[in-house]
Amino acid sequence: MMRAEDLYTAIRALTPNERLRLVERVIRGIVEEGQPHGPAEPPVSMFGLFSDEPDLIDEVTEGAMLSRENHPLRVGNDA
Repeated sequence: MMRAEDLYTAIRALTPNERLRLVERVIRGIVEEGQPHGPAEPPVSMFGLFSDEPDLIDEVTEGAMLSRENHPLRVGNDA
């Protein structure tokens, strides 16, 4: 079985976009599985999840901004 640190190292080798897709897939899997056992856990803030990983947040943010520069979500009125 792969250790969490080994898994994290493998994930860091992915591009920022691939990492974002992976996180989305993991979250969807958790939501789809639901919580059939025991009481629900209190909601966790996304900010709190990464409080010990400021470099990761910077990397993900940078990747998102670069992606947005190359593929804008909105087309401006340049006329």
